[in-house]
Amino acid sequence: MDLQTRKKYYNRCRPYESLEPYDDRNLDVDRFGNEQNFFARGVNWTDKLYEELILSDEPVLKFFTGLPGSGKTTELKRLQKKLSDPNSGNFSTVYINAENFIDLSDKINVFDILATIVSETEKAVKVSESGEPIPEGEGYLGRLWHWLTENDIALKNGQFTVPNLGKLTWEIKNRPSLRNRIRETVHGHFTQFLADVEQELVTLKTRAEKRLNKNGIVVIFDALDKLRGYFENWHEVLESAEHLFGSGAPHLQLPIHVIYTVPAALATRIRGIDFLPMIKVRHKNGEPCEDGIDTARELIRRRVPQPILDQIFGKKVERRIRDLILGSGGYLREIVQMIQAAVREKTYPLDDRAYDLIFTSIDNDYRRLVPGEAFDWLAHVARTRFLTVTDGTHRAAADQMLANHAVMCYHNKELWYDLHPSVLKISGVQEAIRKMEMENGGVSL
Repeated sequence: MDLQTRKKYYNRCRPYESLEPYDDRNLDVDRFGNEQNFFARGVNWTDKLYEELILSDEPVLKFFTGLPGSGKTTELKRLQKKLSDPNSGNFSTVYINAENFIDLSDKINVFDILATIVSETEKAVKVSESGEPIPEGEGYLGRLWHWLTENDIALKNGQFTVPNLGKLTWEIKNRPSLRNRIRETVHGHFTQFLADVEQELVTLKTRAEKRLNKNGIVVIFDALDKLRGYFENWHEVLESAEHLFGSGAPHLQLPIHVIYTVPAALATRIRGIDFLPMIKVRHKNGEPCEDGIDTARELIRRRVPQPILDQIFGKKVERRIRDLILGSGGYLREIVQMIQAAVREKTYPLDDRAYDLIFTSIDNDYRRLVPGEAFDWLAHVARTRFLTVTDGTHRAAADQMLANHAVMCYHNKELWYDLHPSVLKISGVQEAIRKMEMENGGVSL
């Protein structure tokens, strides 16, 4: 295979790339195989979210999560397309990538979220109305800055300057001192800030409905699931997310529909979070799930066609693809990552050593990620197929293992969990499972 061909398929397998709905690599895994009445992830997630939004007379507040690389963004962009379609949802949709507006390494604050929603919604409505952007210094961010300076002497006296008010949210993200000062100012006038946000969004919703003939506004606030901080402030950042999204999240309930992605670790802390599962490639009893394997195989072929796969893997192609799929646990990002690793090899078909190195690399990654103090909790998940948190040690283990995709979620008629296959191989985890079985009368999984 020549270099250009290898390069082409290597780059069609970028594991950290989210796919747009029109991309030819984009497989709707929840529709594939429906003729056999099989849903790879339990339900059709786009349809589920879509129906919840269009049927409700009241504004919907939805929390959505999943492991990093499980396909959340791809699914949300598919949902956005359906909601925006004049022949289906006919909503004015606003997609916000939190990485562009929020410092995801710092504690999250309700001001950061609401100011971004109002600003980006206003921009979207204005462009739809006139095709023109909001002039610099005007619009919500200009009004917000005026309100802030009227209520804070330090801001009014120019101790904190903002060269371009149109980029105020960007300035807040990248300047911690400005961010903290504004948060303090808003905290002192919080009731008024919330009332202003409410009125701004009601006005924008009315404009979308009357001027644009839309059925309303839907905001999709993506990438908030990447809130995790650094090693030193990991728990502080997660606790701030729990505080913001928990207890009914009263300040996030807005006069428009909003979907927020949230950190997967919150699944053990907060009720009412929709968790996007893996492709079910094994049944709960551990037996291979052929429909799920077929779905994952089609996902691979969308990126690398069968003739190229034949060249890469040779006569063992079907068996090796199947083993890669099972070895991933149905984890979309890892499936793509392993195929990319196979393309990266220079000599085809892959010999046994090169093929085994793909698994070895994945196994080593998980051995580095999984600390010894998590072994007992992981063993409990492996035996019960549930996320049970009984104390602080369990909670810390659950937070870390969900964030690092060591535990996988599955859904097909019922929701259940299991360990990533590489985690299950770790000797300390195996020993913890055996110990737990002995303590329970030798009952195996």
